[in-house]
Amino acid sequence: MAENITGTGALSRRDFLTGSAVAAAGAAMLGLAAAEPAVAAEVRSGNWAADGSAAVTAEPSAATNATAADGTYREHNASSFPADDATPIPPRAVPARWDYECDICVVGAGGGGLNAAARAVQLGADVICVEAMGLPGGNAQEAGMCGILGGYSGQEEKKFAFPSYPFDPKALTDWAMDEYHYAADPKLIYRLACEGGKSLDWMADCGVHWRLGEVPVYVAPKRSTLDHHVLKMKDATDAMYDYGYAHGVDFHFQSPAVALVQDDDGRIVGVVVNEDYETERYIRADRAVILTAGGFCNNKALLDKYIPTAAMGCASSYLTAGERGECFRMGLGVGADVSGFNSSASFDGGVDWQAEGGTWARFLYDGMTQLSRQPWLTIDRCGNRLRYMDSRVAEDGANAIYALGDLATIQMTPPGHRSYIVFDANYEDHLAGFAQEHCRKLLTPDLEQIEKVPEHYRDWHHGVQDAIDADVLKRRDSLEELERDLGLAEGVLTEAVAKWNDACERGEDDFLYPMPAEWLHPIVEPPFYGCRIGGNLYGTKAGLLINDQMQVVGTDGRVIPGLYAGWHTAGGACGENSYIGDPILGSLMGDVGLAFCGGYLCGTSAVENEINGGQA
Repeated sequence: MAENITGTGALSRRDFLTGSAVAAAGAAMLGLAAAEPAVAAEVRSGNWAADGSAAVTAEPSAATNATAADGTYREHNASSFPADDATPIPPRAVPARWDYECDICVVGAGGGGLNAAARAVQLGADVICVEAMGLPGGNAQEAGMCGILGGYSGQEEKKFAFPSYPFDPKALTDWAMDEYHYAADPKLIYRLACEGGKSLDWMADCGVHWRLGEVPVYVAPKRSTLDHHVLKMKDATDAMYDYGYAHGVDFHFQSPAVALVQDDDGRIVGVVVNEDYETERYIRADRAVILTAGGFCNNKALLDKYIPTAAMGCASSYLTAGERGECFRMGLGVGADVSGFNSSASFDGGVDWQAEGGTWARFLYDGMTQLSRQPWLTIDRCGNRLRYMDSRVAEDGANAIYALGDLATIQMTPPGHRSYIVFDANYEDHLAGFAQEHCRKLLTPDLEQIEKVPEHYRDWHHGVQDAIDADVLKRRDSLEELERDLGLAEGVLTEAVAKWNDACERGEDDFLYPMPAEWLHPIVEPPFYGCRIGGNLYGTKAGLLINDQMQVVGTDGRVIPGLYAGWHTAGGACGENSYIGDPILGSLMGDVGLAFCGGYLCGTSAVENEINGGQA
C-alpha cells in the first residue's frame, strides 16, 4: 500500500484503526455516544456541541427579530459559526520529497469518501484516504434514509420507479430538469439517474445490508429500526469502511487536508495534510485526487457569497462534523469554476440558537429541534398563519417525505426570513396525537438503537430544557410578554392566538390550509412558549463545477487535470436557485444518497480515466 519515501522512517498509518476498533470505539470520537463537554481536542472531530452546550463564544444578538427595523436582513453572528472565510486556498508547489505515495488520494472518509476509496481500490488503484475526524462516517452516518427515485434492485422487485414504472433514466432526467427549471447540466443529471440505483446495489455487494423503506422512495440498512430515523446510515458507512480497509485502503485519520499540490503543467499531483493536527505531510497522488469532504454548511462567508437564500433563511445547520468548506476553497485556489449557485437543502425547524448567542450547528435530534417541528400555531412577523406540512405517511408516503423540505421553504421565506411557533403549558399532552413520522419523531430512552445517540439527546426533554435555559425557547407568564420578547409588534401575537383559539373552540380551522381537528389545541394555559425558527440547513448544493465524469472544470472551461470531486464538494446536483434541493430531499437521491453515488462515480471515473486510459 502507500509507501513512505522520505527516508525518515515514519510508519504507514493504515493500522491507525481496524474494523474491530471501529466497532469497539463506536461513535465516541464523533460525539455520537458521549455526553462530556466539548474540549479543544474534540473540536476537530466535529464535537463542539455534542453535549448540547455552547462550545464557542458568541455575542448575543443586538435585536430579537430576524431583521433590522428597516426590513433589511440582519446578519448572523459570525462567532457562532465554525468558519467564516471565503478566500481561495492556493495550491502548494511540488516538494523536493514526498511523505506518502499512492495512485489516488481521497480527501474525506464520510459517505462519499468511503465509497470513492472502496471503488477505486476495488478497481485496482493504490489508495490513501485522509480524514480530519478520528473515525470514518462523517455526517453521512447521521442520516436516516437514502432517497432514490428508481433503478435500485429492491424497487424493481416492487415494480416501483418514478415518474413511472418501468424505470427509465431519461424520463427521470426529463422530469428532474423541469423541476430544476433547466438550470442543471442534463448530462450530469442523467448519469446520476443511470448510476444511482447501481451504486446502492454495489454497496450491497460490498457488505451493506439494505432494505427497502416503509416508503419505496428510500432504502435504509436492514438492522435499523423501523419506527424512527436515528443514525441509520452508520451501519452503511461502517460496512463501507470495513470493505475499504479489508481491501487495502490506507486510512489517515485526524489528518485534515490543507492544500492541493499542483505541478508546473497545472496538474493536481497531491495533497498536503496536517497529520495529527501537528505536522504537515505531502501525499503524492500519481493519478488523481478526489475531493469528497462535504460542503460548507458551517462557513458563514461562503454561505453569504454563494447561497444567499440559505444565509438569510436558515437559522441553523445540523451537520456538526466539518462542513467548513476547505475542499471547496482548495478547488477555487486552483481555478475551479462554481456550479449550483444559490442552491441548498434544508429541513424544517431550524431553531435560532445563534441569535441568542448559541452555536450555529446542532445535532438534528436535539430535543428542541424535534419539538419545533411539530404542528404548533405558526405565524410570520405580521401575524399571518403559516401552513404546516404533515409527515405522517398515510396514503402517500412520498408526500410525507417531501413535507420535510417543503415546510423548510415555508419557514424560510416569510418577511424577515423567520417564523414563530407558539404553544402553552399543555404542549407535552399533544405530541402523541400529532404522530409525526420520519425524523420528526421525538427521541426517548426506550427507542431501538438509542445507544447510537449522544447520551444528552436520548431524552428529548434535555434539549428542550437547554433551550429554555438559554432563552431560545422563551417561556413567559403572559402572551403580551412573549410577544414583546419575540420581537413582534404589539398585537401581532395576541390577535393571532385569539383567532386560533376561536377555531379550536369551534373544532374546525378556518385557515386556508386547515389543521386537522385533532391538532386544534387552544393556547390558554400559562406559561406560554415561543421560539423563532427558520430552515435547518443540511446540504450546500453550490460547489465546484464538474462534468459527467466527476472531473473538476476550471473557469476557462477546461478540465483541471488530475482533480475529481464528489458531492457536496461539487455543485450542480439540482441546478441553481433552489431553496431545498427538490425534487426529493436534496436531489434525485437525497443528500446521503447523493454523497454515496458521487463517491462511487468518482472512484470509477478516476480509475477508468487516469489508470485504464478511458477503458471501462
